[in-house]
Amino acid sequence: MEIFGKKEEGNKNTSESKDEDSSSGKYGEQCSLCGKAPTDKHWAGQYFHKKCFRRMKKGAKGMI
Repeated sequence: MEIFGKKEEGNKNTSESKDEDSSSGKYGEQCSLCGKAPTDKHWAGQYFHKKCFRRMKKGAKGMI
């Protein structure tokens, strides 16, 4: 596994098959940002996907 540079072809297939919005999640609630279920993260009384939570944090950082 290389941190920088060209990725190996074997790792390409495994990363594409993993989808963060897949049917496996910790919570059966809808995401507060995109509205899809199931979700992975519970924070401040709301539920988020990991991807949506990162997007929300980056957006809030620009407001400060």
